[in-house]
Amino acid sequence: MPSVTVLRPAPQFTQGATALYAQLASVLRNQILSGEWPDGQEIPSLQELVDLYGVGRVTVRQSVQILADEGLLSSQRGRRTFVTYSPQDAQADLAGKPLFTSVASMAHQSPLYGVALLSRSRAAGLPPARWQVGRDEGPYTHVRKLDQIDGSPYGLSSVHVAEDLYDRFPKAAEESEKLIQLVRQHVQSVSLAKERVTVMPMDFAAAAALGYRMAAPAAKAERVVCDASGRVIYFGVTIYRGDRFGLDRDLFEYFAPKLPSSAHRK
Repeated sequence: MPSVTVLRPAPQFTQGATALYAQLASVLRNQILSGEWPDGQEIPSLQELVDLYGVGRVTVRQSVQILADEGLLSSQRGRRTFVTYSPQDAQADLAGKPLFTSVASMAHQSPLYGVALLSRSRAAGLPPARWQVGRDEGPYTHVRKLDQIDGSPYGLSSVHVAEDLYDRFPKAAEESEKLIQLVRQHVQSVSLAKERVTVMPMDFAAAAALGYRMAAPAAKAERVVCDASGRVIYFGVTIYRGDRFGLDRDLFEYFAPKLPSSAHRK
């Protein structure tokens, strides 16, 4: 029986920082990665995609070419375009590669962990658009780096550490250890430590640094640590590749039956 291509309602594309062809490529990529368009499936024609998504032919061609370059589609002039990807491909690609969880990545450091230091500079204060938690009181040492496992980058980090605290670190320690672990080792007391994780499209700079697809899903983790006075002594932002990030939480306590009230009185 011949396969049937399902055309879904068009998403609402917007003019903005992400080009239309990248937005459309993200939509089509999701249909492939989700299995909605299986391996060997013939995708809609150029004109069908134009009509469905309400974009120009050039935009569609650019989107298809992006996916062809990624190995998800087989696109040749004068021929129909087919999917060249299966879930087994993804499983093989991820075999043996760790999935980094936000909390777990701070709690331990793999022997294969490494750092590619991009820059180190002095900053009078924290970024204006930061998560507004704690008191901004500089100066700070600003470190930009790539977090790696076995030489493969999984996160792009921009970290501000209070300069007086940073000066306590062993020389060049940030080139081999996680900065948040160094903070924990050298700070005397903290009044606050928070983390916020959001989902975002990978921007051009992060995609280039991480060897990932622009506009593909990414995780943004913001972490703030304050000393006993409420001063921010650590502010870090890490952009994780979407295929290298997961967040595991134990929900057992939420579902576990509560002890009878009499048990609490014993």
